[in-house]
Amino acid sequence: MEKSKDNQTDNIISGVHNYCDRWCERCRFIKRCTVGLAELERMSEDKSDIEIWDEIATNLTNTIKLISEKAAELGIDLTNLDDIEIVKKSPNEIEKLAMDYGTAAHHWMNNIREKIDELTQKVIEQELAIPDFKEAFDVINWFEFFIGVKTRRAFQGYQSENEFEKNDSDGSAKIALIAIDNSIEAYLVLYHQFPEYEDDILGLLKQLSKLKKHLLTAFPDAISFIRPGFDE
Repeated sequence: MEKSKDNQTDNIISGVHNYCDRWCERCRFIKRCTVGLAELERMSEDKSDIEIWDEIATNLTNTIKLISEKAAELGIDLTNLDDIEIVKKSPNEIEKLAMDYGTAAHHWMNNIREKIDELTQKVIEQELAIPDFKEAFDVINWFEFFIGVKTRRAFQGYQSENEFEKNDSDGSAKIALIAIDNSIEAYLVLYHQFPEYEDDILGLLKQLSKLKKHLLTAFPDAISFIRPGFDE
């Protein structure tokens, strides 16, 4: 048993969890990541479905609480979903743009969730493959707040003279940009599937495009950052 643990430890990619999308169940490195291994162990525990979903709900509640506290620091009203023009490219304003997007996406996704679930259930009953729009919905849902969290982390070491902090900022900005690109692709799927939501989708795409532009300007070295495991 000890030998197995040693081999497992030797196989770990150091820092791989810092620059991933935290979607463990879809990650090819889940068994080479300390966070991934902990997630596998957690899921293998003898828990009822209710206990598992209660845990997920608690984690989500804590995440939203952290985002709300940060929003309050910046003087942001998360109930105001009006378009906001970014005049200056300051860290606070870019963080605000990311959080505004997350809140807007969350509200919109809640509005269409019932329709997506209903259509998906019909497809499942016909024993067909899971439709593209369900996958697109899941992608947007996964990244809606993730983008804001990683944007915030990127600015924690912004313009730092410490090499590690600077690299960490570039890595966080890169995964935020990847999440933005994945979300944009998902919205395009929904755009073609549900033309009745054209205005909503175009508005969300505009927010993501603006955020992407600001992140690329603030972190010009982010794209060239080499993420452990993923980009090696």
